[in-house]
Amino acid sequence: MPLPDSDSEGEWEEGNSGADLFAHSSDIYSSSPGRTTSPRGSQSTCAARAQNLAEKINALDLKATEYSLASKLISTDNRANQEFTLVYLQDTRFDAHEAAILEERFQAKVRRVYEAKRQDDLNKARIEQEHREKLARQAEEAARRAQEIARQHEMERQKRELEKREQEQRAAEAARLKAERERAEEEKKRQAEEEKEAALKRQKDAEEARVKAERDASERAIREAAAAREAASRPGPEVYGRKSTTNEGGAMQRVIAALHELRHTVRQQEAFTKAKKLTTIRRGLRPKFGQLNGERAQTIEVRDFLKNTFVDLRQDPDGPTVPANTFFLTQDPSCNVPVPVAFIWTVNELAKLLVMQVISECAMKPGTADPIGVAVISTFADERLLVNGHSFIDIVIARLLKKNPILTGELGPEATEGDRKRLGWIQEEDGTWESEENHVNRMVGLAAGFTAIAGRNFGNSKMVNPYPIFNLWYAVAIVLNAPAEKLTNTHYFVMKTFLEVGARKLVDVYGHQAKKLVELAVGDWALRGEAQGFAGAVSVKAFGKFLRNEEWWKKS
Repeated sequence: MPLPDSDSEGEWEEGNSGADLFAHSSDIYSSSPGRTTSPRGSQSTCAARAQNLAEKINALDLKATEYSLASKLISTDNRANQEFTLVYLQDTRFDAHEAAILEERFQAKVRRVYEAKRQDDLNKARIEQEHREKLARQAEEAARRAQEIARQHEMERQKRELEKREQEQRAAEAARLKAERERAEEEKKRQAEEEKEAALKRQKDAEEARVKAERDASERAIREAAAAREAASRPGPEVYGRKSTTNEGGAMQRVIAALHELRHTVRQQEAFTKAKKLTTIRRGLRPKFGQLNGERAQTIEVRDFLKNTFVDLRQDPDGPTVPANTFFLTQDPSCNVPVPVAFIWTVNELAKLLVMQVISECAMKPGTADPIGVAVISTFADERLLVNGHSFIDIVIARLLKKNPILTGELGPEATEGDRKRLGWIQEEDGTWESEENHVNRMVGLAAGFTAIAGRNFGNSKMVNPYPIFNLWYAVAIVLNAPAEKLTNTHYFVMKTFLEVGARKLVDVYGHQAKKLVELAVGDWALRGEAQGFAGAVSVKAFGKFLRNEEWWKKS
């Protein structure tokens, strides 16, 4: 940055004459030695010097005038004489070299001032920058402190809320524990009362059971004696294809009673049970029905296992025996041959397992009972397990008939407790009856198991069917011929199961006659039940619509 031009204070000295001044006037227009040319150009510099020269000339003129006046006073005033001498007699001529030195000094001073000012400006800028930075730091610190205070306040608020929630939770937990203690005390009191009532009820039931058992034993003995007399009076077995629900119901009760007695006897002989490994055999039978998945190979495998098990037991020469004729639904004097107790006990266990399996697995899907029926009936059709043509499949059938009285022709209504017991309803320990849904599901599962066994066609087999298909025809016909007012909702669901599992089996054997039987069931018979509001009748009717669309039905 160029320094400003200025004249030195000592550029002209007093005492220079006008001649000297004009003698050096030509130097005035030239650049002074050591003086830097102003960036404003030579023209401005000359004008400035001309102005300066004019002012100096005016000063010399003033001095000349003052000199004239002062010369008159010299003689009278010593002090004025001294000043006159000092001002006018000393050499005041213009010295260019001295002027350059003075000019340099002035420029140096100006530079120092400029530099000091620039340094001062820098210091001020630095101070201002430091001040701004300080203010920014103070603002940041204030913001940080504010955030810290806010964070502390938030933490304190959360802490207070947490403590409040913990207090509420502790209070709620204390209330819950108190309520649980109170409920536990009430439950304990209630259980004590129930146990007391249950003990009284068990005592009462035990007494009633004892009386009933004595009465049943007496009645069973009378029935068995009558059955024995009737069997002795018959010339031979029942005619094939003819049945009596009364006779079959009585025969079922006789077989079940004989099985109960045998099971009770075996239970009391622990050594016999261990010797024959009956518990192990039952444990081996338990999973077999669950392994039947409908595949032929799996069905054959289960059938062979059952055959081998029962043939081994049937041919066991050791141990106690019982008359085989006792466990046949249709007795024949020629069947009074001894069979091992272990064999009869195991067949009974198999029948019980089958009942449980069809109740639990076939209620929702009755068709799953089919492989069970194949495995069981083909097992007991084996000639090694027959006695004079009679099969121990009767024990399995007796178990199914006992659990589902509709299979033996029992009819409604279900108005009284006696009616419900007669139709197979289950009464709970507290005296309440099972729900209708549970009752229907159980009856459907049992009907599916019965149909899977009774509906087998042995036309292409060398073996004799131990429970011919006319038994299924008879079961269907008994329900269809029953008076409409004596049918219950369960009868219709059982009929739907007969048809779902056995319709095709019946048509395969009886042809057009079986189709007429099925058409009657899904037609007028179902309509009568639908008019009474039975859901089972609606189910039978719906199955009829499904059946008519089946290809095998159309072609049969």
